[in-house]
Amino acid sequence: MKNLMLIFIMLIVLSLFANQVTVYNDNFALVRTDLELDLKKGIQDIFLDDIPSMIEANSVIIKSKKKGLDLFSQNYEYDLANTNKILQKYIGKKIEIFTNTDDKFSGILQFQDHESLGIIEESSENLILIKKSELRNIDLEKLPENFFLKPTLHWRIQAEKAGKYPIDFSYICSGMRWEVTYNAVWDDVNEKLQLSSWVTLTNETGKGFHDTKLKLIAGDVRKMRDDIYFGRDKKMEPFMFAEGVSAPEFEEKAFHDFHLYTLSEKVSINNMQTKQLRLFPTTDVKAKSRYEYITTSDKVISMIEFTNSDKAGLGIPLPKGVVKIYKLDVEDENLEFIGEDWVGHIPREEKVILTTGFAFDLIGETEILDQRKEGKKIHEKDMAVTLKNRSEDDKVITVIHNLYGYWTIRNENVDFVKKSATKVEFVKELKAGETFTINWTERIEY
Repeated sequence: MKNLMLIFIMLIVLSLFANQVTVYNDNFALVRTDLELDLKKGIQDIFLDDIPSMIEANSVIIKSKKKGLDLFSQNYEYDLANTNKILQKYIGKKIEIFTNTDDKFSGILQFQDHESLGIIEESSENLILIKKSELRNIDLEKLPENFFLKPTLHWRIQAEKAGKYPIDFSYICSGMRWEVTYNAVWDDVNEKLQLSSWVTLTNETGKGFHDTKLKLIAGDVRKMRDDIYFGRDKKMEPFMFAEGVSAPEFEEKAFHDFHLYTLSEKVSINNMQTKQLRLFPTTDVKAKSRYEYITTSDKVISMIEFTNSDKAGLGIPLPKGVVKIYKLDVEDENLEFIGEDWVGHIPREEKVILTTGFAFDLIGETEILDQRKEGKKIHEKDMAVTLKNRSEDDKVITVIHNLYGYWTIRNENVDFVKKSATKVEFVKELKAGETFTINWTERIEY
């Protein structure tokens, strides 16, 4: 009875102390909790079941804030009670069975499987097989030992003297993840991107965390684990905050080789819940349109480009995530979706290019006008790229051309920039309605 009372008190204390949860990109979290154990003197067993079902038991760290407390051992008990497991442990023991027709059978359980169970009656010693579909009730003397209703940590602790012992209790658990969705409203007239960000936090750990301090780690933290994805994909469509509405904000700082975001207010994260929180306030960012035509394709790519800098209006380390892009229809003042893209982690001062799709009114065509060989290893081609601007606005198109081997370009009518050993770019501005052909000769030595 004393041990039961001790466990009961400890569980109540658990619910009173605030937690701190640090969530990582890769579907796991570090949980920290302050506990106060009310212990008797000597060695005793403590059972703690207010834990996630997806806890990594070997990650548990217990640090006593008071001298005189020793932890001898820890067991993670996850053999949870259910009908089949209980019956399995009752093989060779007495049970009583009542069927749907009110027949009663009493005897020693011999076996049980998915469809039936067999008992030897005490009076006749006959083996009786009973289908599980015919069972109404099974009476057992007691619940077998070493069964738990919930996953439980079992600690073997020695206290130097009776009293209250405050401890720091931390562990890693799987089943919690976060991701960022950015909402962007594109104003191509003023070359401005209105950017907001939302953290989508999903808790499938088997435990809720209430009134907790929340931290997020952005970056690829190495963790030795099986490549298993827990849970289902439950995404909520983010939304934009109205102007003037205040909300808890994340404070960002560099942390080791990663970035740490700490929410300004405590938050509750229920089990099996998807929660959304604002990462930073809506911000106007200087941006510009960008169009690219790759010579191996037949479409012109529509893009938006900006730099993650203070000068451009941002300058915040951005975690990886999806960017949903909208544009205002000025006639009815409604936002229309114009594309989305995925971005990796973006440090400060880095360029960001968002692809919205393919430009309807811009056309690119590549043609090989002539090709010839000069010996076995030298190949020449006369190239032509025709660009057409069928829109009502002037457009600048970047033509990307890939080359291999030892190459040279000559006779070009538009200057090119060598971007790498295998890529060159031609940039051409086209007036509204204009068609222009870029010509060059390339010589490749294999």
